[in-house]
Amino acid sequence: MISFVKTAGGGSGRAPVSARVRRLLAPICLAAFGLPTAGHAETYAREGCQVTVPSGWIVSRSRIASPDKKTWAALSSAGSAAEIVQVETSLKAVKVSENAQIILMASSASFGGLTNRQFHAITKTTPSCLADVTAPAGATEANARAIAMTIRPAR
Repeated sequence: MISFVKTAGGGSGRAPVSARVRRLLAPICLAAFGLPTAGHAETYAREGCQVTVPSGWIVSRSRIASPDKKTWAALSSAGSAAEIVQVETSLKAVKVSENAQIILMASSASFGGLTNRQFHAITKTTPSCLADVTAPAGATEANARAIAMTIRPAR
């Protein structure tokens, strides 16, 4: 239960959300993004950035991949979001959404005769983080997009 507390200024303010409440809400938030929940997700960090992926993914030198190796994510960072957007635009990615924290771009690529969808999530932090998540076009696109949207600076 979240309660109200007296603040130093004498006013009433909301108490910070406790770690317990965050643990209780995390599965709901992950489910909303289409990701596995409650003990079935892991944090992958690299170059000062991190994303949340389903448990069981396999880490290699440059990326993390699903067990079937059809979906993978790579993380990198740059000085600013504008730098990353410029590079991604030059590689034919287009902006599909933007909020206060993240710019999401998408592109398509062919590997081994298969068409893949790539989601490029860019944080509006300094330095900026980039999650490139690639998945086969079709049914797995929503999961790839959800993974990309979990990008944030590493804690």
